[in-house]
Amino acid sequence: MSNKKTWTIILSSGPQSPIKQFRLRKLVFYFSIGFVFMLMIVIAGLSSSLNEITNEKQNLIVKLEKRTAEMEKVKQDYLLLQQEALTVQQSIEEFKQFEERISNLNLEMPIDIASDAPDGSGGMQFPKQIQDEIYQTSPMLMEIKEELPDLIEKFEETLTQLTKYEKELRTVPTIIPAAEGRITSRFGNRRDPFNWNTRFHSGIDIAAPLNTPIFAAADGTVVMARNNGGYGLTVVIDHGSTYETLYAHLNRIDVEVGDKVNKGDIIAGMGTTGRSTGVHLHYEIKRDGEHIDPYLYMKFHERDQSN
Repeated sequence: MSNKKTWTIILSSGPQSPIKQFRLRKLVFYFSIGFVFMLMIVIAGLSSSLNEITNEKQNLIVKLEKRTAEMEKVKQDYLLLQQEALTVQQSIEEFKQFEERISNLNLEMPIDIASDAPDGSGGMQFPKQIQDEIYQTSPMLMEIKEELPDLIEKFEETLTQLTKYEKELRTVPTIIPAAEGRITSRFGNRRDPFNWNTRFHSGIDIAAPLNTPIFAAADGTVVMARNNGGYGLTVVIDHGSTYETLYAHLNRIDVEVGDKVNKGDIIAGMGTTGRSTGVHLHYEIKRDGEHIDPYLYMKFHERDQSN
């Protein structure tokens, strides 16, 4: 009976070695096998749980990094919004200053002041309602909302006027037509250099080295590019309905009739062809068909800078 409930385990290390016998109850053996099996299941479960915890930890770390990045982006967006608000406020101040400068450029004649107007005491008087509004304050964004549309509209109007003025100025001969040189003869009556008789000089003479570049004084179309008698090699440019310019005594011509030229384009080289005593440019301006003094137009930009 006892043999059925136990197993005998015999251990020996060799033929001459003593034999060791162990009796093992079957119940203990089965219990041990079951315990090892259960332990393996527990270990496997713990390992699986540990993996899940590790994965969850990694997911939490990723989420935390994502939230941190989102918070940093929100912070940057907030700082950017603040900067944009300051930029808009600065733009408003610049618009105000720009509009004030443009207003000061009004060239219209002022309205006469009535002779019976009372003596002034200085300053401008505003209605009481406007005075009250001046002393009221409002948040920065409300001021932006109220003032910016009107300022932008005024700025666009001013920009349109300036663009129109710049476009019109392109066809007005306002630059010096030679790259270098000095004025040797002015517009008006003078002594003829060949016979010393008093004659009307219809342009202005600029002396410089041979082939000094000659520029188109304004945008226009070349209507003459040839030898023109006493003028020698000559270029004439039509600048539209008002102005026409002439460039004479040239050594070479770089344009042809029909060419469209822009203000500042090289059209020829200075020379001494035709009725000439030396290398120079004879330069004329016609306005509405009448000769005018080119010097006033050549000094246009200097006058503009001095104002």
